[in-house]
Amino acid sequence: MPYALSPLAKELKDLEQQGDYLALIATLKGQLQQNKRTFADPYVKEWIGKRWRNLFIQAAVQDKQAVKVATKKLSIGKDKRSSEQKIAERFLKGDHLGEWSIAMPTAQGSNQIDDTLIFCPGFINGLLPAHAFSQEFPQLEQEYGWKIFQADAHPMRSCEANQQDLLAAILEGKGFQSNPGGASDQFRTPVAPDNVFLMGYSKGAPDILTTLVNHHDKIGSKVKCVVTWAGAIGGSYMADNFYELIKNADTDLLTGRLHDFLQLLAPNVTRKGSLRRLNEYDIKGGVHSLTTQARAEFYKQYHQLLDELNIPIINITSATTALEVPTFQIADCLSLTRFDGNNDMQVTQEQAKIKLPMAAHAAMLHGHHWDISYPPFPRAVRMTSPNLDHPFPRKAAIIAIYQLLAELGLIE
Repeated sequence: MPYALSPLAKELKDLEQQGDYLALIATLKGQLQQNKRTFADPYVKEWIGKRWRNLFIQAAVQDKQAVKVATKKLSIGKDKRSSEQKIAERFLKGDHLGEWSIAMPTAQGSNQIDDTLIFCPGFINGLLPAHAFSQEFPQLEQEYGWKIFQADAHPMRSCEANQQDLLAAILEGKGFQSNPGGASDQFRTPVAPDNVFLMGYSKGAPDILTTLVNHHDKIGSKVKCVVTWAGAIGGSYMADNFYELIKNADTDLLTGRLHDFLQLLAPNVTRKGSLRRLNEYDIKGGVHSLTTQARAEFYKQYHQLLDELNIPIINITSATTALEVPTFQIADCLSLTRFDGNNDMQVTQEQAKIKLPMAAHAAMLHGHHWDISYPPFPRAVRMTSPNLDHPFPRKAAIIAIYQLLAELGLIE
């Protein structure tokens, strides 16, 4: 939608058209340091998306496996596209695929980041065969010295209940190491972090937003920005369906047959081992928190407060097709297609974004809800269904997030 350019936007757009990206980057960083509300300028948010996508492509072309996956196998001849074009056309979606040809500079921020990334995982975290980013986070810690850990967010209870888990992470440094381990037992030594930025995946996104609105007096000054990653910000139609199935069921019976419930959600994929924090499970509360009605009510009540916190929020969404999801998710993906052809098998594009002046949409990735977050599932699990190998270049995406935030001066 067209919008009137502010004086700052006119200056930045002129620099972009001249190809003077270094001046644009420096000017924008200076403005953001003076006034965080600069982030709310429509052109600034447009640039943030363009720049993140560029940094992602720059990082992903260094990933030989990602380039290999993105290379088409032709019956005659070779795929002669550049690595940048291959990455853009395989791992991004939307109207910006031609941006791969724009020659922007490398990241201008420092890679020496003191702020801590706290990752808030999603629904049924720890109950799937792997943890989100369990390979990428440790690699980035080792290569760059970045400080990353995962909040011990309960896998199946309400956003309101999980506030305590996030507060423990933000204020006390309690949680898992960057890889929680197969048995979810790799806890970090609690050391309260200084400044933090938060990344919420799936239900982790509304968990974060709920904590911010209710405890901004405690944590608002520590939280520098928020990244939502396929966040269930607007809930999910899938959760609506599940809640209708269980809302009148006996709570004790649901908890007692937890493994059966998990098989209903993800057949042959969820773990059958011992469960942590079993007495805290609230299946109804957890699913209800993800219903579209619950999330709509939250947005109506708190959207103004969230914006007034002046904490920049960057939404990154994803989309796929029914042929690219695990077999047992095909029906759900097709069902969501009635609402949005660009769904990720769990949420639609609108559900994965929060509409605020202080929120920007950086990219629509090409991958399903698990592909963009989880390492390949174990071979035995992959034999039960295709599309559980998860080739999306997650490491490149996290590097691009760090680089963009540092370049904007949002983390340091």
